[in-house]
Amino acid sequence: MMPEHWILLFDPFKNILNTYRMILEGEKYLVETASNSEEVFHRFSLRRYAVFVTEYVDPLEDTYRIIQWVKKHASETYILMVTDTEIDNITYETLFDIGMDDLLLKPYPPQKILAHIKKGLRQRDFIIKKQEVERQSLLDPVAQQIQQPVFNPAYFRKCLRQELKKSRRHQHPLSLLLMRIPSEERVGDQFERFCAELAKILRSYTREEDMVGRENGNFGILLPETDEAGSQALVKRLTHLIQGYPIFQSDEFLKPIIETLSFQVFTYPEKFVIPESLRAILEEVNSERPRH
Repeated sequence: MMPEHWILLFDPFKNILNTYRMILEGEKYLVETASNSEEVFHRFSLRRYAVFVTEYVDPLEDTYRIIQWVKKHASETYILMVTDTEIDNITYETLFDIGMDDLLLKPYPPQKILAHIKKGLRQRDFIIKKQEVERQSLLDPVAQQIQQPVFNPAYFRKCLRQELKKSRRHQHPLSLLLMRIPSEERVGDQFERFCAELAKILRSYTREEDMVGRENGNFGILLPETDEAGSQALVKRLTHLIQGYPIFQSDEFLKPIIETLSFQVFTYPEKFVIPESLRAILEEVNSERPRH
């Protein structure tokens, strides 16, 4: 069994938990238990679980709260309810709507819960693979080199559209930085390495909520809730960091190229005359009627 395939069992009755545990550990699963909701939340704060096996508990709102919390904080976790409680049609439908993945009614032979666990693991692995494929489709190839998120042009433009809508709706500033870089022809064989080192600096010295991506062959940075003064301060800092970066300073070929880098700063709504390649996004956002 793979180490990440941990299972959390939740039931108010510890003797039932011990029975589940013996069955699952007999099949070499890695198992932990919880006998109340606070234990469940604490366990999930420490570990990601492949499967969460839960009883139907009273009051019903507690069951809803636990399932919703688990699905929100660990969407890939497979939630299996095992119970002998008679569930009416409306509650049955609601449980699935809020995140329950499977239901097993007691009594049952050990082979049945094992079959449901295996089904849950297959679904969880499928979800993780799907999430990884989706994540990779959003990223620029340079992201894999530096192991940090740098979005491809299509997704960076989508982010710009979303952030513009938020800024317009809440009347908050938004800054866009575009860093113009030399062409691949000029940099030559070192171009990929050159871009990777630049991306590493941009991603390391911007906030977690800032979005770094590629745009029209250059690099772009979206700075939510950042005015012109804040964006200009970041440009000054990044310029200093890039020009003093040891790898660039020690390379006689790259050093003069670095000196040609330049930033453009656009702050919404006052100074947002963005390049033609992005103008359609601004026009689209401005044409939409604000929601009240």
